[in-house]
Amino acid sequence: MENYRIKSKVAVSDREFLIQTVNDPDRGTVVSSLFADGEVLEVFSRPHPEAVSDDEVLTLVKCTHDEKKTELEQLLAAYPKVVGGGDVDQIYHLGMVFFHKRMYKEAQALFDGALVLRPDFHQAAASLGLACLEQRQAEGALKVLAKAVELRPTYADYHNYYGQALLEAGFCRRAVEEFESAIKLNIYYGDAYFNLGIAYIVNAIKREDFDMYANLMAKTTDLFNRAGLISQEFKAPELIEATEVLRQGDLPRALNLFTAIRDRKREALRREATGFYLPFWLFADQAGEAAVTDRIRFLQDEIAKNPTYVDRHYELALCYLRQAQMIWQRGMGQLKETIAINPRLRKAEYGLDQAEQFASAMKVTLTEIIKGDQND
Repeated sequence: MENYRIKSKVAVSDREFLIQTVNDPDRGTVVSSLFADGEVLEVFSRPHPEAVSDDEVLTLVKCTHDEKKTELEQLLAAYPKVVGGGDVDQIYHLGMVFFHKRMYKEAQALFDGALVLRPDFHQAAASLGLACLEQRQAEGALKVLAKAVELRPTYADYHNYYGQALLEAGFCRRAVEEFESAIKLNIYYGDAYFNLGIAYIVNAIKREDFDMYANLMAKTTDLFNRAGLISQEFKAPELIEATEVLRQGDLPRALNLFTAIRDRKREALRREATGFYLPFWLFADQAGEAAVTDRIRFLQDEIAKNPTYVDRHYELALCYLRQAQMIWQRGMGQLKETIAINPRLRKAEYGLDQAEQFASAMKVTLTEIIKGDQND
């Protein structure tokens, strides 16, 4: 089978993006990669049947490349429009799209803009903090994540994020306190248990707090095991090796191994979310029904793992309402097809008229519900 490769550059402001799409004959896939400043931001893989001609593979490579290029161009074109529109919710949602595509510079600017417009926007503060962390900006992350915790002290996630920022900045004792706070708020928080174990290892290396160094092996093993019981992703094959290295006393190598397990889980979640974690598109009428359905399944799984995450519950409710709106639109389409077959069928005409009135009211209602989030 022939090897095909297509490249395109997309430039905007001071940033240049490169999209490269190739076919991988050994794996039977077409792979499209997005680069910025020499760094891989996103990799999209699409399998194809084994029995396929070279022409069909080339067509698939071209279609995949055009699809990903158009997606990027539309996303970048939306940036100035949304910022200029001044709708703080759209600014935040677009920031989330950029964040999950690892376009952290753009995401950071949008979250920062959302906070300027609404200083008590706790979701934007938390997301801005994570964007800063991803760019190794510990000082900026500390500031906004402390604000997120202040605005919503009962949100376990915010304490966990703040703990990560504190650990990144070298404050082990305070990081431990935040991870413990997260666990108190949600005893089934696997990420917080795992981060707490990592924090104890970092402290043992830095020797910041001698009391925290006591019983290191027993404490960390218990924490990592708890994390594994809650989230299977933490039961990686490397966990046994990491635990043995820790037992042997090679703390720096053990830290690298445990951190790699955590980061791999985080990246897997981001990749899973990239395809359908697009709230901006979901609520701007730019996502299909399949994307909303996928998001619903994702949220259901997340809630099952973290039952007290209220924002997930709220977003799931919005997705159900959006799904209902789409199904209603489908019903109206069916009425239109009925009228096309029999233009004299009065009950279909009456039904379509009533359905369109209700659809209009439904759209207004859903828009108001989403905007009402700014009062939370």
